[in-house]
Amino acid sequence: MKRLIFLSILIFWGACVSAQENTDAKTFTYEEVYDNPYDISKLFIQVQPVYGEFYTTNINAGFGFEMHYYHNDVFDIGASFRTAYTSGFELTRNAAIENSTVDNEPKGYSFFELIGNYHVVDREEDTQTKFILYSKRYEGAKWAATVPLHTIVPTKMRRSYGVRIGGLGWSTTADYSKILENQGKTMTTVEGEPIGSDESIYGDMTAMGFALGGSLTLIKNAAIQPDRIYGTLVSDLIFTAYFDILVTPFVEISDIYNDGVLYPADIIDTSFLGARAGMEGRFNRKVGWAYGAELGYRPGIKGEGIYATVKISFPVFSTQLNYRVESFGK
Repeated sequence: MKRLIFLSILIFWGACVSAQENTDAKTFTYEEVYDNPYDISKLFIQVQPVYGEFYTTNINAGFGFEMHYYHNDVFDIGASFRTAYTSGFELTRNAAIENSTVDNEPKGYSFFELIGNYHVVDREEDTQTKFILYSKRYEGAKWAATVPLHTIVPTKMRRSYGVRIGGLGWSTTADYSKILENQGKTMTTVEGEPIGSDESIYGDMTAMGFALGGSLTLIKNAAIQPDRIYGTLVSDLIFTAYFDILVTPFVEISDIYNDGVLYPADIIDTSFLGARAGMEGRFNRKVGWAYGAELGYRPGIKGEGIYATVKISFPVFSTQLNYRVESFGK
């Protein structure tokens, strides 16, 4: 009996699936609207309402801004700045405000960078693109309950290999008590008097340097118009993956003042070499959104540089920077 019931369920399910599949034809014709991966916007301005960063020195979350400029197939430049919302969105700074027993004022987290990317190889390739078949009749709950059909269409793709170089810097509050314990150190005055063992010590770190690495960028900018119920289907992602070596020859660790007594911070070990791998994506639209993620090790305080960052940008404004209007004599 159980086998009979199971077999009946399978037959019923198969009939439902077949009915759903037969709702839409398996083939359709389409008209190419455009397919040119070199015809993208030159300037992208990104508002970044939220980012999250797991940073060993100071876990934080906040907002930022980004700009990206593409100069034909020769180079592109990216600039970004981000900072924490408030001290409540910085784990270490918030702990310093609540627990610090020294005179130092905790510094808020901020990060900036300016990176140029020279296109060593920039070529167009033939590829295939997957388009999800979406129709207005699938709006709302019906779309959520539908397994969408898709089609594969031959398109062009732009592939670019680049060399990246630029500057970057950041500042943050740091938990000296934890760092000193991990490094097996004790802060002392110039005369050698140790700071009290019961003190909760927080200071600041600022690092500045440069990044050197490589990138791979894939660009599709195609649209098709099916002849059936579907609207215009677009694939216009600009995706970049990169790897950088980070070098920070300038690392400043703030000295500690406690009841007016100076405790030099040069006892804390620092590092000047790190690395990161990341990816980012944006869309070739006048108004769109973008994403990004990074994982790596930031130089600065030795042993405190592991981090992972996730960024979401919305809205993203883009323009061709072409304001020329053709004129003709009568």
